[in-house]
Amino acid sequence: MARRPFFRLRDWYRVSVDTLRGWVIFFCIVGAGGLGFFGYRYWEQYSLEREVTRMMDEARVLIQRLEGEEGVGAFRNEFRTAWTSLQEARTYLGQGELAPAIESAQRSHTLLLTILDALRQRGTVGEAQFISVQGSVEHRSGEAGSWEEARGRVVLRTGDYVKTGGNGSAEVMFVDGTLYTVRPNTLFLVTRTRGAGGAVGEQSIRVEYGWVNLNTAQRSSRVATPNAEARVREESEAMVAYDQVSAVSRFAAYRGGVEVAAGDARREIGPLQQVVQAGSQLSEPRPLPLSPTPLEPADNTELDLGAVRQVVLAWAPVAGAGRYALQVSRNRLFVDNVIDVDNRTRTRATLGVRGEGTFLWRVASFSREGLQGPWSAPRQIRVASLQATGAEADKTPPVLDLDDVKSYGSIFIIAGRTEPGSRVEVNGEAVAVDADGSFTKTVQFGKEGWSFVDIRAVDAVGNETVRRHRVFVESL
Repeated sequence: MARRPFFRLRDWYRVSVDTLRGWVIFFCIVGAGGLGFFGYRYWEQYSLEREVTRMMDEARVLIQRLEGEEGVGAFRNEFRTAWTSLQEARTYLGQGELAPAIESAQRSHTLLLTILDALRQRGTVGEAQFISVQGSVEHRSGEAGSWEEARGRVVLRTGDYVKTGGNGSAEVMFVDGTLYTVRPNTLFLVTRTRGAGGAVGEQSIRVEYGWVNLNTAQRSSRVATPNAEARVREESEAMVAYDQVSAVSRFAAYRGGVEVAAGDARREIGPLQQVVQAGSQLSEPRPLPLSPTPLEPADNTELDLGAVRQVVLAWAPVAGAGRYALQVSRNRLFVDNVIDVDNRTRTRATLGVRGEGTFLWRVASFSREGLQGPWSAPRQIRVASLQATGAEADKTPPVLDLDDVKSYGSIFIIAGRTEPGSRVEVNGEAVAVDADGSFTKTVQFGKEGWSFVDIRAVDAVGNETVRRHRVFVESL
């Protein structure tokens, strides 16, 4: 007689040891991936917070320096704008909004440096300064002056011209806090309006041909073309373009508002709207599409040239968009681009990885009527041979060129350029390096007399270049 089991198993299944091991490995991989992702996000957040804090600290040092400067009262409004921008950066940082915090801190820092330079020249105060230059950019004084190569920190005054070539672009900061990005093939004249009784009015420029983007601060700015004029309100982002061949102007507002006048015609442009001028006629405001949101890869992604041959760029679709423009560049001004197309119908692009370097990419959408909206915020990709060893390893130290060091008593502005993708330290402190390798750092010394500034650049594989600059510290 067969022996009956002591108990019966119901709804149970046997699982092999190999299956259990596989599931354990799978969950370990998922967990490690999750930890890696959150670790990367934490590191990225930490780096951005450090950068914001650094720029805010430098702005505070410049404010303290300016408070004791004779003649700063002539720049009362500009000083107030810089101080307000610094407070905005502090507020954004406290709320965890790092992108606007960096923008506000940078605006404050740049405007304060502009005021310092203006005070230094005493009586020859300019309207603006070049902040960054890429490619062919020139300037001249008045109608009869000779064209000179533009450089960072060069002062522009009323009556000066700025001209960019086909591969040229520049950022110009005016003393009222307005930041212009001058695009390729553009010529404009620095002017200033006059108020009642001949009083100095709003800062303005006259575009002879080409196009400019501008961000205003606490004051409005005027941009004229041969047949029209736009008044860009405070805290606004706008675009003005003029085609010399067709004599047609385009005015667009991406944020804030713009008032356009051509003859007796007047138009009010709201956010994401555009008006076209032809002769004395102004079109009705037409809507612009939204800016696309980049999805992948994440900002500051690092790729190993030896292991990756392709990278996929993807962005979220924009409602009503008929096509998209895509730009990939080695510099943050997006000139002389690696890729520059405006006929993408899909929301992703697969690119081949061919060489080392730091690349930035951005996208914009076109409406079905062919109107282009604002560009997305750029994202950065760094490509390096991370696995190179032995004879294949890069042994060449990175380039490290320094511009003229600006001195303001105990404060020094160190600017230069290195190999894109390299890390830079000034007196042991990390410095933000732009995609094209340029950098700027404010250094303050406490003791008078001779001192040294040590600048160190380290490339992706550890090669380094060191420069030592001797400076004389004095109290003014």
